[in-house]
Amino acid sequence: MNIKDIGSRVMLATLNVSVWRARRFDTKATAEVENKHEAKDIGRFNKRLLTDGAMSYKDVCAIGNRARALFDARTLDYDQLGVRLMPTAVYMDVADRMRQYQDEFSTATERFLADYPLFMEEAKSALNDLFDETDYPTVAELRKKFGMRMSVLPFPDADQFDINLPHDVLVGLKGEMDDRVLSAVKTANDDLVGRLFEAVQHLANRLYQGTSVRLDVADKVRELCDLLPQLNFTADPTLTTILADAKAHLAVHSGAELKESPELRQQVAQKAMEIEAQMSAFMGGMPSFSMPAPAQAAPSAMVRLLSA
Repeated sequence: MNIKDIGSRVMLATLNVSVWRARRFDTKATAEVENKHEAKDIGRFNKRLLTDGAMSYKDVCAIGNRARALFDARTLDYDQLGVRLMPTAVYMDVADRMRQYQDEFSTATERFLADYPLFMEEAKSALNDLFDETDYPTVAELRKKFGMRMSVLPFPDADQFDINLPHDVLVGLKGEMDDRVLSAVKTANDDLVGRLFEAVQHLANRLYQGTSVRLDVADKVRELCDLLPQLNFTADPTLTTILADAKAHLAVHSGAELKESPELRQQVAQKAMEIEAQMSAFMGGMPSFSMPAPAQAAPSAMVRLLSA
């Protein structure tokens, strides 16, 4: 794939999930512990502002965690904190499921806010002298502390970076952007392969241990073999082959089949080791797509050809 095609197949994506922490640092309690033990700076006493019975609060947190897990599973690592790469092939499905999570999150938040006065009373009883009403926001303030939003932005394109700077400076910046693209693709592909590598390695270890082949171990490989081709936005031929081999030789067998047949376990374990070796070699290489030469002379970063 040509580097200029990348921007049409992937985008930058972020997921922001905000939840009230329901914890508070207590300076008075910390000082009391330090005075009792005649020590200084030995720790921090953080109060839990809600009891274990605050189930509607836990529901909000659980929905946020599920949304985060889905988002992380269907996006890839990027070289910027909080930003991930989302292939366009999965965008519609992810966006639809995120809307569902947002609806669930909003409903659960309102349920928690309705329970909040009762939870404060329960916390007051549980905390005794540690209770401080000023630790608790009002309902109106608390509502602002909850939210979920997914955002997407175009993938950086050096050709669209045209600002008022001297030509040689601009060419240098574009070269740095192209280098960043190469690095980002390598990071994303390593993330993709790393997920499969971990699952295949776990499967191989289980197979060599004998009959201890849990169904979820084989299911994990099967799920990844279904998902990861959609995340292969570069259509890298080596990566495509690895994914196809894993699907053809590892994902076709259930845990029950592997448990019943020593011969099949040995055969699949050997193939798993071969695929592990392929993945290790891939992660040690460079992304295999080409970058076209610019129309005018430029620094070497702009004139790379990466062969498959």
